[in-house]
Amino acid sequence: MKHLSVLILLLIVATGCMAQEKLSSNNKKAIKEYYKGMDAMEIYAYDDAEQAFLKAIAYDKKFVEPYIMLGTAYEEQKDYEKSMEYFEKSIEIDEDFFPGTMLVLARMQAKNGLYEKAAANYERYLKRRDIKVASRAQAEKGLEQCKFAIDQINHPRDFDPQPLGSGVNTENSEYMPALTADENVIIFTRLLPSTSAESATSMQEDFYTSRFVNGNWTEAVPLSKHLNSPQNEGAHTISPDGKTFFFTACNRESGKGSCDIYMSKWRKGDWDYPVNLYEINSKSWDSQPSISPDGKTLYFTSSRNGSMNIFVTHLIDEDTWSEPEMLPSPINTNGNEMAPFMHPDGKTLYFTSDGHLGMGGLDIFVSRKQADSTWSEPINIGYPINTSNDEAFLFVSASGDKAYFAGGGLLGQKMDIFSFDLYEEARPEAVTYMKGIVVDQLTQIPLSASFELTDLNNGNVVAASQSDETGSFLLCIPSGHDYGLNVSRDNYLFYSENFNLSGVHSKTDPFIKNVELQPIDKDAIVVLKNIFFDTDKFDLKPESFVELEKLIQMLQKNSKMKIEIRGHTDNTGGKEHNQQLSENRAKSVYNYLIGKGISASRLTYKGFGDTLPIETNDTPEGRASNRRTEFRVISN
Repeated sequence: MKHLSVLILLLIVATGCMAQEKLSSNNKKAIKEYYKGMDAMEIYAYDDAEQAFLKAIAYDKKFVEPYIMLGTAYEEQKDYEKSMEYFEKSIEIDEDFFPGTMLVLARMQAKNGLYEKAAANYERYLKRRDIKVASRAQAEKGLEQCKFAIDQINHPRDFDPQPLGSGVNTENSEYMPALTADENVIIFTRLLPSTSAESATSMQEDFYTSRFVNGNWTEAVPLSKHLNSPQNEGAHTISPDGKTFFFTACNRESGKGSCDIYMSKWRKGDWDYPVNLYEINSKSWDSQPSISPDGKTLYFTSSRNGSMNIFVTHLIDEDTWSEPEMLPSPINTNGNEMAPFMHPDGKTLYFTSDGHLGMGGLDIFVSRKQADSTWSEPINIGYPINTSNDEAFLFVSASGDKAYFAGGGLLGQKMDIFSFDLYEEARPEAVTYMKGIVVDQLTQIPLSASFELTDLNNGNVVAASQSDETGSFLLCIPSGHDYGLNVSRDNYLFYSENFNLSGVHSKTDPFIKNVELQPIDKDAIVVLKNIFFDTDKFDLKPESFVELEKLIQMLQKNSKMKIEIRGHTDNTGGKEHNQQLSENRAKSVYNYLIGKGISASRLTYKGFGDTLPIETNDTPEGRASNRRTEFRVISN
């Protein structure tokens, strides 16, 4: 429904348009035309209103009110150039007649990128002594914004957007891109003419997907009949491993509010039927989800508090989400915050806001989650990425160097998807990825298995994934940390790996890892690659506890299993010393497990010194492999 803004209604009242008050003209013909224009404005007959106001001005060129109302009428029709022209003329005639016009004009000039002119009008307005406290605060904030915008324009960021090509962009509008961690699959929203009688509008949003092959995006195809419907779908996110899809759908029979968040899983070569995340949705508008790399934290936008704010919910168990909470300051403000995107590094959040200092309207900001779980002060990512227009839905690649967004195409309001190199200061932590296949060690049959990547310094799970029925998996790995990888599946011994990523890795230097899982059989041996001791010591280092907890979980699931803890050393040092050291290390693991409730009747330990090497002792790498702790299945 059409409506006049609250500010403009105040203008109408203030200029005496809603009552027969004294006007700035005594010309009866001008006044008659003016009231004709006002009657037309009340029923949104803008053409009639325009003609009447122009006639009023023709009869009396000093008649202030029709200038203001012409500015109002043009603003309502989004003809901002004419609107600003007539507001300026009204101020030239008599700036004391309605000083608020200066505030309206300054806002419009700022919204259209005319920051120098807007700043001048804000300053002019602030020199007055007759303005109210609230209006002064608005003008001061507007002036601060203009000065910020002018500074940003004088110090632009590198920005060279490139269209993704005809495989993705068409004569229709494409927007809201989301990519997998390896940047080989993109999912986006396309606006199409509706061909279904079930659709409530003439246009319809559907999901499309494309693959990056030989340097180009293939021709996009509809995502899945399980996800696309005759209604609108959009505002989506895909987990970094490409296995879980969250999206927004509105006015569905299964909906709780006007728009709700749904989730779908990749199963057997297609997306499963989506389920409404009923417990996190509200009766209000809930949309724009973004999932963390471990799959356990979901960020989204909601209007449940009256304005747009960013909320967060956490996965408590396999199917239960916690009560959503609003992200604290400094993320949310008294304005609107929307379109969150949590990068696969698990700590860098990009979002859109009109409450933080920006270029006007909605700008894109970046904030980073600190070690104590607080958020850094959001930073405006700068001009010309942000402009006087509204910007939203920035997607940053897992590698962190490239960003994707939707911008205006060549056909007016048409949107196309572009990418650009993100400048250094706005980049997230570098993230590489591991991909490969999980198979049964004996039969080589592909297996579905669970993956967890844990930061060994703090025990936090930083990424999680699941291999599908083909055994394939993809897992994000942020650089700069020491990680423990655990791969598990029921009725199999878990697999562990250690990664020391002290350098920066990139999408061009990923880890390719094929994992063979051993069935739980007698005499099967698993090397515990994330058990650590100081040199020549046998006290367990804290980084070992993550792996030991996985071992405990496996023993708890398999209550009849008995194992032997085995310690090994390299050939450095004397035989007797190595034998004693290996035995003490095995005993440390044995004692830890007993201390955590595993019955001693299920455990034994033994040291082998340097008698059972698995690599050469002639190289540092070989000696490191030989210094190991492992367990052997005695019975199952």
